[in-house]
Amino acid sequence: MCPQTKTNTQSAENLEHEIASLKTTIESQDRELTRVAAAITEKSAILRNLLDQIYALEIDSSVKRVMTDTCLHLIDKEITEKRLNMELTESDSAFLSKLQKKHPNLSQRELKISVLVKLNYDTKEIARSIGITTRGMESIRYRMHHKLGLGKHESIKSYLSDLAVS
Repeated sequence: MCPQTKTNTQSAENLEHEIASLKTTIESQDRELTRVAAAITEKSAILRNLLDQIYALEIDSSVKRVMTDTCLHLIDKEITEKRLNMELTESDSAFLSKLQKKHPNLSQRELKISVLVKLNYDTKEIARSIGITTRGMESIRYRMHHKLGLGKHESIKSYLSDLAVS
């Protein structure tokens, strides 16, 4: 076998090994996504069950109010997070269209963050929803500030809110 044929055979074998490895990684990530989705669904059910149990408790009404308010806040947060993974409203779609026309250099992640900023989510909530640290989110906002062409003292939130109503 000539050296070139041997090299080609090794390259083909390496590619096949890499493809098999990538398929294994994808299968593993699919299983993890399924697990996370099930955990989210379970979390919502647990929160609703907890709320029912709190309502049934015979305790001081002010303590009960604090507990139910906290639980309702957590349930509301879950609903909002699920809504973000659904289709956008017409106003959000129009906003994204304007934003993309004005700033075609924004990535998909930055566009999603822009919608969340416009919807008054804070940095911590946005970071958690896209799976990064708060510090990572602050870095993205810093870069977005420059991509949007904003001055040092201009607010991304104000800019996006103004764009949404214009």
